[in-house]
Amino acid sequence: MLNALAQGTTNAEVLADLACGRLRAKLSALRQALVGRFRPHHAFLVTQVFAHLDYLDESIASLTGQMDAVLAPSEDALTRLDTIPG
Repeated sequence: MLNALAQGTTNAEVLADLACGRLRAKLSALRQALVGRFRPHHAFLVTQVFAHLDYLDESIASLTGQMDAVLAPSEDALTRLDTIPG
């Protein structure tokens, strides 16, 4: 829904149909909430948040790769440590 809003979709019916899960039970209220409340500066902010999330995902992947490389020589010891309860 946020992607659609950021890309310029303003039709409340179309946006409400993108709802998932428990939000689908509240479609009429959602349609009302989506009418005329999302401005261009909101789209800009959502785009910035998504870009930041993408950056964080890339950073996590990079750090995970680095940790895997550093811990590779100790893999056997780590596997044995994982068997200790608690």
